[in-house]
Amino acid sequence: MDYYSTLGLTRGASDADIKKAYRTMAMKHHPDRGGDEQKFKEIATAYEALTDPQKRHIIDMGGDPNAQPGRNNPNQGNPFEFHFGTGNMEDIFNNFGFSGFNRNLRKNKSLNISVEITLEEVLTGKDIAAELGLPTGRKKMINIQIPPGIEHGQQIRYEGMGDNAIPNLMPGDLIVNVNVLPHRSFKREGTSLTIDKEINAWDAILGTSIEIKTLGGKSLSVNLPQGTQPDTTFRIPDEGLPDMRTRRRGNLLIKIKVKIPKDLTQAQLEKIQQVQHGI
Repeated sequence: MDYYSTLGLTRGASDADIKKAYRTMAMKHHPDRGGDEQKFKEIATAYEALTDPQKRHIIDMGGDPNAQPGRNNPNQGNPFEFHFGTGNMEDIFNNFGFSGFNRNLRKNKSLNISVEITLEEVLTGKDIAAELGLPTGRKKMINIQIPPGIEHGQQIRYEGMGDNAIPNLMPGDLIVNVNVLPHRSFKREGTSLTIDKEINAWDAILGTSIEIKTLGGKSLSVNLPQGTQPDTTFRIPDEGLPDMRTRRRGNLLIKIKVKIPKDLTQAQLEKIQQVQHGI
């Protein structure tokens, strides 16, 4: 087995290069991600050998640190020789930080953070760059994308973006709790948005045209017919929020509120009475 080429490295690679290559290759070939299990084991074996100074010395001298004695081993009798055997691979993988042969890999800790976004950002999605504090006290920069259509209180799991303090374990996950801030004009129900629009009684009776600005900033002109009743709802398709999976947008619902005038003069009241009685 060529330990260096298994990790895509050449002799002389630094410890940092080995760790980086291991993480990249392990993520790529992890069986739970559809990778090849045998290749995944070889990657773990190569990483364990190259991060052990004594074993790496044997490798660089052209030997095999895992070879059995008496099998054409050029380093037989070498005091730095290690013999793992091949009968109990589960023990070997447990030493590497793996939970046996059940294909479940032990990982570093998952981390939880909360973010706040506006309703406008639910419409468009949002890219967030933030500094994440790790349990070791170190910090690292993260870049995550909140998808359009996210619901208030929903969690998103970003695999491999959590704690990475223990190098021979897979990085933990980052769990992001999303809080959507209330909007001053729009109310949300699933992918639908509702906005209240107030008109006066005369416009409700005679009919009118109103202007509405959508959540995305588009201006719409909506015609209200004569005799529009209070709490009538007008539906504008495809101006709501997107579904997070299909990206199909919901409806904008315009709910009409009729304002009844107060403090009318006696003359105005008499004219209304005349209309009421058909005079």
